[in-house]
Amino acid sequence: MATTALALPERLPPEAVRARAAPLTGALRIELDPPDRDGWIGQAQFADPDAEPFAALYSRFAAAGFGSTRRAAAASLLLRYGWAAGFQIAAWLEHGAVLHLDRYALKFSASTLIEAVWAQELRIEQPADPAEGRAALLASLIAFAEPLVASQHAWSRFSRHALWSMVVSSWAAQFAAIGERLGQRDAAVAEAQALFALSPQIAHAAPQTYVVSVGRNSRVCQVRAACCLYYKGPAKQFCVSCPIIPREERLARNREFTCPTG
Repeated sequence: MATTALALPERLPPEAVRARAAPLTGALRIELDPPDRDGWIGQAQFADPDAEPFAALYSRFAAAGFGSTRRAAAASLLLRYGWAAGFQIAAWLEHGAVLHLDRYALKFSASTLIEAVWAQELRIEQPADPAEGRAALLASLIAFAEPLVASQHAWSRFSRHALWSMVVSSWAAQFAAIGERLGQRDAAVAEAQALFALSPQIAHAAPQTYVVSVGRNSRVCQVRAACCLYYKGPAKQFCVSCPIIPREERLARNREFTCPTG
């Protein structure tokens, strides 16, 4: 993993960093100059939940069963928004680079998940050592999320801790998923834990993570530090990572997801 290298990683231009990170982010598309310019929500537009196109996104959350209340809608948004940090996390794990997204836009899919990140203004920092890099990456991730956490807290009155718990849950999941694609999942999960520990606020919001194995298959699972309130929606179901459900039920569902039948 790049973050453990003794030598200073090679400095790469933005397109090269994007090209190396893109295969690691799964369904999350990374763009510097996207061919599709419609349907994006710009960074500044996230500041006002009652204005378009943000208001339309909330309507889509409600239609999909994720927006039964303002607090549930805010939780759903922050879970998705945290997933958008995949570009930053992939660049760090793969190349030891810290990305600062000074201006960006996001695109949501028809199913309301994050589809793409458009890095409109991007700075690349190449730290001299892992400790310096972790601190810089955490600062970058917090800067990416803090304005939205603040505006969603004011709009929904959901606690800042709960909203940060959604963000950090998705960060943790991205570390595990990208680490798995690199063939270094355990190291990536440990890297996430070291990163989160640098901030008391983030450490308090971080999920508990553990590995569930079924035969040859294994999966990194988690218990979030707060409930996303999805159970208040029409489906009346709890997420498998919800801190409310009993441990045995969670593990049974973890095993089912790890080795599905049928």
